[in-house]
Amino acid sequence: MPLRYDPSGRFVSVGPPCRGVSVKIVTEPASASVGPPTVDAGLAAPGTTGEIWVRSPGVMRGYYGNADATAGVLTPDGWLRTGDLGFVDRDGFLYVTGRSKDLMILGGENVVPSDIEELVDHLAGVRYSAAVATESERTGTQRLHVVAEIRDEGGDPDAHRRLAAEIVRCVHRGRGHRPARVLLVRPGAIPKTSSGKIQRSRLTQMLLAGELDDRLVHATGAAD
Repeated sequence: MPLRYDPSGRFVSVGPPCRGVSVKIVTEPASASVGPPTVDAGLAAPGTTGEIWVRSPGVMRGYYGNADATAGVLTPDGWLRTGDLGFVDRDGFLYVTGRSKDLMILGGENVVPSDIEELVDHLAGVRYSAAVATESERTGTQRLHVVAEIRDEGGDPDAHRRLAAEIVRCVHRGRGHRPARVLLVRPGAIPKTSSGKIQRSRLTQMLLAGELDDRLVHATGAAD
């Protein structure tokens, strides 16, 4: 079977659900993102990203001896909350786009980090980027941080300032959100798994603890 891409060309479908497996994409308000999943959560329209829920005879019945953990991922009628983000197209083909724990809530909007990173990675001078959000103690909202590994760490400081400013403009223009901080770092500073996936929770810890300071080339904004 030939590869099937979504209209943007970014995601490859994993195919339609197998026989006997039901899939639905669920969008929930931020307040419902923690705790037992709700049966009446909003269902996403075709092409809209949400959490992937599945139900089939093969889905587990629960965690042994742990009713609280079971209630956190299974609805009373047997839907498993997978923790994966994705969408279904109009023909019923499923696309997986990320993990719900990585979802950022910026200005009341659910934003997938890869949407930010794709914009930044296309800028000249950027080798690799990662987007994460941290809680603001001052405002009680999430603040967007963009960490970008740059190609020329020994370049002109003015060029670094221009690149950081271009990242802010690019993200604001492309996604409507202005990063609270942009950090230009040396190659290899962004933590990844052995398979090359960004370790977002670890990167967030590093940001909050100032562990990127010794790898920093330029930064905008200030830590909250």
